[in-house]
Amino acid sequence: MEESANGKLAGLGGEIIAKAFKAKNIKINLEWRPWARAYKEALDNKDKKSFIIPLTRIPEREEKFIWASKIYSAHAVFITMKKGKRIDSFLEAKNATIGVLTSSSYRAMLVRPENGLDVDKISENPIDIRNFKKLIGKRIDTWFTIDIVASYAIDILAKDENLTQKDFVIGNPVAIQEKYIGTTSETPPELISKVQDAVESFKQTQEYKKLIGLIKKTGKDSFKK
Repeated sequence: MEESANGKLAGLGGEIIAKAFKAKNIKINLEWRPWARAYKEALDNKDKKSFIIPLTRIPEREEKFIWASKIYSAHAVFITMKKGKRIDSFLEAKNATIGVLTSSSYRAMLVRPENGLDVDKISENPIDIRNFKKLIGKRIDTWFTIDIVASYAIDILAKDENLTQKDFVIGNPVAIQEKYIGTTSETPPELISKVQDAVESFKQTQEYKKLIGLIKKTGKDSFKK
């Protein structure tokens, strides 16, 4: 999950899961962690009932998790400053210093050999929003994340830096990110089924469709050249 500027939990995944579980009277303890720590704790699953959101389904993770339910889709994009070079593909990012979330699916994409990027130019950070700070501070050339995280940072945090949306450029999507709620095989099947039922039931509601509509609106507005 993302952490907002005031330290509170934020993020579409958390909102969807909270509403889905509330509708089914399922009690949960929803906690924010830096991504690398959250990922490790989810894999360890010491209490045999831990789930992680939003977990992107990629080949590198396929056998490590039980993919309980898809919660939404987003787009991976490169964000640059207006005065910098717009990046619409991995090829165009070849010589750029790239900020990315530590241990994330975004990082996994960047280091794939077929994308031809220099690993030494990849700057990892345990909290994604800090890459936003590095971008505006000119410590990186571009920030690689998903469109809704980028839009959140620009809409909410840019004004604190005396910047506006016009100071940023969100490139065209380079990949679709399928976001899931996931767990491991240590979690009892009956609990996984309960979670699946809650999420899938909520996905049939108008409230869910309204939330997903915000993603589509964000994507439509963000990719204007």
